[in-house]
Amino acid sequence: MSSSVAFDPLELTEHASLNQVVVQSGPNAIRGRQAEEICSRNALVGLAAEHGLISIRPHHVADDLADATFSGDTEIRRAAEAVVTGFGHRLGALIATLRTTRDVATASTEHQGFLSHWFTVDRVWLAGGLLASQCGPRIAEAAAAMTVNAERPCPVVLAPRPGLAPLLGAARLASPVGDGVVLAIADLGHTSVRTALVRRRSSVVDELALVDVVDAGSHGSAEDVADSLADVLGRVVHRASKAGAAVHLTVSVAAHVVRGRPLDGQGRYGWMARGARSLVTRLSANCPLELTVQFVHDGTASAAAVGSLNSATITVGTWLGVGFVPDVASHLLDLAPELRVTRD
Repeated sequence: MSSSVAFDPLELTEHASLNQVVVQSGPNAIRGRQAEEICSRNALVGLAAEHGLISIRPHHVADDLADATFSGDTEIRRAAEAVVTGFGHRLGALIATLRTTRDVATASTEHQGFLSHWFTVDRVWLAGGLLASQCGPRIAEAAAAMTVNAERPCPVVLAPRPGLAPLLGAARLASPVGDGVVLAIADLGHTSVRTALVRRRSSVVDELALVDVVDAGSHGSAEDVADSLADVLGRVVHRASKAGAAVHLTVSVAAHVVRGRPLDGQGRYGWMARGARSLVTRLSANCPLELTVQFVHDGTASAAAVGSLNSATITVGTWLGVGFVPDVASHLLDLAPELRVTRD
């Protein structure tokens, strides 16, 4: 069961992907299928269609499904409840698979360390946009029920403000910075791009003031995506530059990040290993103050939002993501109990 390759839970690479994990638990209909086939956004839309809910929109699936669970039509309401429970069972089956030794010995050398790390986890948090509606607690409850008889059962809990987890974690990870530095944060997801200003008292975050929430759009060329990001990140940096002596921008990105640098990969942000430096240069050229930019894997950011030691955080959105609590958790900024989320 031991791995010959050291696994660093804060330096996640493609070998730490959940999407290709083959689920070996749960109902026969999902066993033997990759997690991305049954636990992604499109998988949830497909499950809803199987139950007759054909009006669930991919970019609004959480809200549409929540509306269906409160429908005055009994048939629609029951179908929605079945979808919510079924999707939670799928997530629970994935977690149960990750908590078994069955596949470690046959995994690739690089993947063994990731799978073995799951045996050290004593709590799993669920976050992400698909859990941001009223259905989130029900999905988490159904997931937890599926893990009770796992080889290594552990609590499965819905994260506070699950849809905001990458932004909240990006805010916490901005430490240490001086009191005169204005913090800006961004969450670069596959479905949307969100930016915000962080308002704080020393090491305590009191408010996230959202600046932009925009559709990420289709995949397009790397140049098109870079231009779009330069615009949206430029706006939050510009707002931040009006309020302090320097600006620090923490960017949570749906891409693997090692030592603060995005890695080559697939999807919308796969070009950032080559283009991140140019993007930072463009932002700095249009910022009148000193600007520092920090990139972080969105799974790690989501985990930092929770701050529970020895835990894992699974983000459920367009695709699945995962992160583990930073070993510098004691140095993270604190989130005020009465944290406000506003529009700037």
